[in-house]
Amino acid sequence: MRRTLILLSAFFLSAVGAKAGVWETNCAGCHNGVVAPTKSSLLSKFHTKREFMAKVREMVTQGKMPPGLSYGKAARELFGAKGAVHHSGKGLKKRVAAHKATKVASASDPYAKYKKFFKPLPALPPIPADNSLTPEKVKLGKMLYYDPRLSRSKLISCNTCHNIALGGDDNQKTSLGDHWKTGGRNAPTTLNSGFLKVQFWDGRAPTLEEQAKGPLQAHVEMNSTPEIVVRRLKAIPEYVKLFKKAFPGEKDPITFENVVKAIAAFERTLNTPNSPFQRYLLGDTNALTKEQKEGMALFVKYGCTACHNGPVLSDGRFHRLKWNNDTGRYRVTKNPADKYKFRTPQLLNVAVTAPYFHDGSVNSLKKAVKIMAEKELGKKLTDDEAKKIADFLRSLTGEVPLEARVLPQLPGNNPR
Repeated sequence: MRRTLILLSAFFLSAVGAKAGVWETNCAGCHNGVVAPTKSSLLSKFHTKREFMAKVREMVTQGKMPPGLSYGKAARELFGAKGAVHHSGKGLKKRVAAHKATKVASASDPYAKYKKFFKPLPALPPIPADNSLTPEKVKLGKMLYYDPRLSRSKLISCNTCHNIALGGDDNQKTSLGDHWKTGGRNAPTTLNSGFLKVQFWDGRAPTLEEQAKGPLQAHVEMNSTPEIVVRRLKAIPEYVKLFKKAFPGEKDPITFENVVKAIAAFERTLNTPNSPFQRYLLGDTNALTKEQKEGMALFVKYGCTACHNGPVLSDGRFHRLKWNNDTGRYRVTKNPADKYKFRTPQLLNVAVTAPYFHDGSVNSLKKAVKIMAEKELGKKLTDDEAKKIADFLRSLTGEVPLEARVLPQLPGNNPR
């Protein structure tokens, strides 16, 4: 448990920046006195920045805290806040107005104070400079996402394992691929995946483009090759026209790189707004039930927001979960410190993406909540607490864009 608290403290230090409000937004959910020391406790224990940093360096040297995080910046904010007693008139007025607004909100909804630990889902994720989002590219990407002819057998499409109508996954423990093989890990959802910092459970793909290359070529999934994909697409006249429109000016637009760019562009449109929780964050006080609000409060109280934060409730980091013999991130880095570490899964639409964990071994959301609370936070939840948190998580189910889930009319031809 002590090590868990230290790691959570490290998370806070990496997240803190130099701007006001970072503590309340990103850190207070963990540093609440239950999971990790509160801000006031830290300030009481360490009286100066130098004293605080000396302890940090000691912990890093002992291997109890990871190196390379922005501890200095965090310390400046922490101890700068302690000594900040002089405010400009304009700044003070803003703080007073914000305080009054908070009191009004709290009077009508006592759970409104927990909103500050969450962020609404933006309309679109970040768009990379080398893969612009155009209607032509998205249209092409959608067709490729649904087209099984990209697989060696011509039977498996991206949508086979990442079924948009089923929450962006297939609701199986592990997906069936070419010749009925399985890969050993549960298929993550493609919904809202553009907001993730890295892709796959072990983070081996930094972008959606790189992620798309994996299943196309993996022998336990689509088992294709870049050569097969390009040859088949070039043999279909309508695809030739669509690639020219999506990648204008290119002499030979049907390339494997452009295939994954188009698929990634489409996936960046698979965002699910208008969930009850999103509506609640945006001002609809009645969007959540009382039980869901109580679950939200428990989610914050017990420190779940230490890892599950941001617009999709994932910090994009890797955390240790010794669950089975899968060594997780270690497979990618070969660094012993990464053994059994997995990327924090996003929680949007989690109620419709069972089964859970990287091996798909838990089918109940309530059970998954209890397991994670005990293994990651050292907290044994009561059945009532777990139920309320699961009820809160069900409020994260949003609306899949209609255009994305309507099957496209794929062009004819059956190339070898």
